[in-house]
Amino acid sequence: MELEQGQDACAEGWGLLEAGQWDAARQAFETAMNTEPTPDARDGLGYALTYLGMTDEGIAARALAFEGYVKAGRCDDAARVAVWVSHAYAITGQPSAARGWLSRAERAVEGAECGMGQGWVAVEQARHASTLEECAMHARRSMEIARECGATDLEIFALSVLGRSEVSAGRREEGMKLLEEAMAGASAGRVRDVNTLGEAYCNLVLACTSAGEWERAAEWCEVVGEFARKVDCPPLYGACRTAHADVLVATGRWPEAEQALETAMTLFARHAASRDASSGPALAELRIRQGRLGEARELLAGREENSSSLRALALLRIAENQPAVAAALLERGLAGAEDDTVRTAQLLAPLVDARLACGEIESVERAAERLRGLARDSSIRLVEARAELATARVHLAAGRAGEAAEPARCALAAFSRLAMPFDTSEVRLVLARAVAAEMPGLAEEEARAAFATFRELGASRAMDDSAELLRDLGAPPGARARTQGELTAREQEVLDLLALGMSNARIAQTLFITEKTAGHHVSRILSKLGVSNRGEAAAHAARTKGVTSVG
Repeated sequence: MELEQGQDACAEGWGLLEAGQWDAARQAFETAMNTEPTPDARDGLGYALTYLGMTDEGIAARALAFEGYVKAGRCDDAARVAVWVSHAYAITGQPSAARGWLSRAERAVEGAECGMGQGWVAVEQARHASTLEECAMHARRSMEIARECGATDLEIFALSVLGRSEVSAGRREEGMKLLEEAMAGASAGRVRDVNTLGEAYCNLVLACTSAGEWERAAEWCEVVGEFARKVDCPPLYGACRTAHADVLVATGRWPEAEQALETAMTLFARHAASRDASSGPALAELRIRQGRLGEARELLAGREENSSSLRALALLRIAENQPAVAAALLERGLAGAEDDTVRTAQLLAPLVDARLACGEIESVERAAERLRGLARDSSIRLVEARAELATARVHLAAGRAGEAAEPARCALAAFSRLAMPFDTSEVRLVLARAVAAEMPGLAEEEARAAFATFRELGASRAMDDSAELLRDLGAPPGARARTQGELTAREQEVLDLLALGMSNARIAQTLFITEKTAGHHVSRILSKLGVSNRGEAAAHAARTKGVTSVG
């Protein structure tokens, strides 16, 4: 009788997992464990603990489940669980442990007939692959096995991994087709495992953002966010907010991007199940554009060695007038990018700027030619736009202003179509320099348009560059007064609350940000308004509101 109760509790736990009811599932599995600690009960308990933010306990439970499955001769389940543990270690920054558990998964199915276990091993081998070609090979094998075994979760998982690798390799159309096929199957209720659905979501959104598919990315970010909230999955929601922030930064919605990234970093900090590998570098890049270099340095301290961190750190070094250091960092990132078109293009674009600042024209031309080659071989519009901009910059640096104008116009059109205001305005400055001698009126118009956009975005360094160009053209933009108009939307919110007499802790609670972040906002507000304390800032806010209401 007790054994039946334990089996019933275990079955109930798996049903609750499918519904995303993590705490209830944990209770059911604990009940089952009290009766008989079977591998299935340990497996389910580990799953529930992980989604409750208890990563170490979850890994430990599933490691014991693995041993139980091996003893019972259930090699498919043993391989599946070992693959999960491998990935859990990978995303928590423990690559050696991840490789060890992949080896355990491989060992579990060694000599067994081809079945679902080999399929799970293949999909994890795809995620560990050193090249995209190898990744695609393993993902395809996993898909074949999944279809032979009728393993829908595995098939959708493998489809999404393959689709993302195809996009990264520059085969946008093929990759997006696979990703959307995976999503269609996942969202139609063909999967039992919430983790599979989350993986399909993440791969699609990340592929969209990396390829500059902003509209498609924004659409799916909303879907992913809603799903993550529905099943109460903070790590997935954090990943979604980071991807969404990429869209917001690119399309010029910087205050919203700040909020999304701060939310992601808070969620990652609370849930060790997925350490923050991308939101920190993403926020650092935004801070660099805003001219807040000190904050960027803090965000990149103790960074991981990946392309996102190397790119962000290189951009910081360029801003700090250390282009040679920046170039070395980018070259290191490129050495690890292998056949990844998207990552390579992301690193080559700033490398052009770094080499230009070093005065290395031949190196710049090689980097720009490589970028043009990626654009020709792929159908990724963002890569094409970056290639045109790099070409224009090379011509300008070589003293060929006339030849720079056409690629600059092409880049301007491309970034405009992608709805990327910061990048569009950067191109305007290049175009202005290219036509300054023959069409000074057009050059001034482009520089003024760039200046206005940078001012609206709060891009202080780029704003200074455009102001300098306007002065060179004999059309200075005018004094930059430190006024309330320079505050970002978030800073204005903080100022309004500060004017109500709120402390940093109360402001943080009201805006759902950390107290440290609230303190940073207050410090920047005092600096921008040119006041020395909170009382003077509050008085300034009151005066400004009074003037506004009268007007």
